[in-house]
Amino acid sequence: MNPRVFCLLISCVIAPPLAAVELTHGPILGRPQPDSMRVWIRTSEPAEFRVLYGRQPDLGPASPSVTGRTNAAADNTGYADLVGLSGAKTYWYAIELDGEIIRGFQGDGKILSFRTWPGERSFHHPDLNPQGLANTTIAVAVCNHINNARQSAVYRNLLERHWDALDLIVMNGDYIYENARKKVRAPDITVDHARMDYRLQLEGVPDMARLFARTPVLFQFDDHEIGPEQSTADIGWKINDTVRNHYTNPLLRDVTLPAWMEYCGWANPPMPANRPILQGQARLKQGDPILHDPDADFSSVTPANTSSLHIHSQARNGGVYAVGEVVDAHRLRLRPAPEHTEDNAAYSVGSRFYYDLRKGNTHLFVLDTRSERGTYQAGQENDPKIKILGDAQTQWLLEGVRRSDADFIVVISPVPWTVWHNDSHMKGRALQPGEAEKEDGLIGALSEREPLIEAFDALGKPVILMTGDLHSGYGVEITRRVWEFLVSPIASDLHPFESGGNPPVQGIFDSNGRRVNIKWASAYPLSHAKEFRAQGRRHGFVYALLKVNNIFPAGKDGKGGAIWQAYDSPTLRVEVRDAETDEVVYAETISKAQLD
Repeated sequence: MNPRVFCLLISCVIAPPLAAVELTHGPILGRPQPDSMRVWIRTSEPAEFRVLYGRQPDLGPASPSVTGRTNAAADNTGYADLVGLSGAKTYWYAIELDGEIIRGFQGDGKILSFRTWPGERSFHHPDLNPQGLANTTIAVAVCNHINNARQSAVYRNLLERHWDALDLIVMNGDYIYENARKKVRAPDITVDHARMDYRLQLEGVPDMARLFARTPVLFQFDDHEIGPEQSTADIGWKINDTVRNHYTNPLLRDVTLPAWMEYCGWANPPMPANRPILQGQARLKQGDPILHDPDADFSSVTPANTSSLHIHSQARNGGVYAVGEVVDAHRLRLRPAPEHTEDNAAYSVGSRFYYDLRKGNTHLFVLDTRSERGTYQAGQENDPKIKILGDAQTQWLLEGVRRSDADFIVVISPVPWTVWHNDSHMKGRALQPGEAEKEDGLIGALSEREPLIEAFDALGKPVILMTGDLHSGYGVEITRRVWEFLVSPIASDLHPFESGGNPPVQGIFDSNGRRVNIKWASAYPLSHAKEFRAQGRRHGFVYALLKVNNIFPAGKDGKGGAIWQAYDSPTLRVEVRDAETDEVVYAETISKAQLD
């Protein structure tokens, strides 16, 4: 035998076996319904996987299963949808990967399981509960700083004390506080830096990851997920304009949002005005409004699903543009026209990320308050050109709440509505009107806020705004029907009263021309900042439970099951709980009956 051939054969025989594919992150549950659940994982390399599931915990190769695949283009993430499930039932599940069945989460010793949402017949009684109502419990969490969340008990409390009743977790912004990206100059940030942040978050907060494997979660992004605080749809903004730091560079939006979709957005229900972000390299001519990319396909771009177009930071024409027209599959008409001629200018065509979700008689509307906002102008809060939601989202929200026949409307907004979020905590002093360099909330965009509050009030039913971003807590009665509960943070530094416009702990507050009643507050005065911080960073960590009480057990049927009776008037109770002790620090119970 040829010696060379013999050596090759020996090499093949003694070569080490290929490493097994590993489950690196997950599973996480999302997109819940009475008859379905989505299961997400991330693997060490692209792979096919199976989700085994059933009504008994003894799962095996013959159990019902659904196949999914992780994708290299999506950072080796993927998901599978379990369908045909029964409502209000417990299901056990496991992940089969590379021939191994993974029944628990990172060796915690507990078999994976979840509960489906109730269906219309789950608690139905023809006389006592003819609408088939069910009770609902939703946790809302904001400002999830990894360095402190490791010590925070919030996820352990939710898992050990509330799991039996918990239907959903809503991560209402600042789910991550970017770590990898803080070490990189803004123009050099890539999607891989953002992906690393999400991986670090799941690795650094194990109690959170355990909870997400057993309770479905929805996400919305705020500034820390995507980078910019404002100007993402400020048409005409240019890269040469003054940029305070890399957090405010609006051109990071479409760079980081693909990672959010891979690690978070997959869990949400369909977003009605969303399509994948389009990215490419464009040809631009000075004074010519046509963007040309011969490799692009712009056939999916419509006015309904398109926000602003960004030419990225490295390009001479870097800035924010409007898409005036889809000329053809390879050309878009921009506004304004580029100022420079250049080839291979990196660009992206943004989309919209708001959505709604109905659970029984509670209707959630989840807002995108970052990707389509202008630049805040102190003293010009009444200027109709200053927007945070944008016209398309505002119209969608108005039509949605007016059309809904739900008893309770819950608006999930990552930013506040009635208290300010200025940068007093960064300046170390109380800023006076007109001094603030930023304002994150709708108090700075009154042309959007005021018509919406008036429309909410006119519905004749409770409307609950769950908000965040500012690291303080406030319970605000805006009108008899409209409330704001800013419940924040779960694991980050508390902000002082001055950053919220110095409202009272309790009492009447002038919310930029609107008189509101503050029922509860959690913050500290700047004058006592030093001694407050000496108490420890975890002081003031809070989260919220929304409990919709519709039914109560009224007896047993002939088979030993409960008979459920509907209350004459359902109630929604907002509980603000200490993230460490789980004690209720503030609560409000709101019912339709009190509004009649």
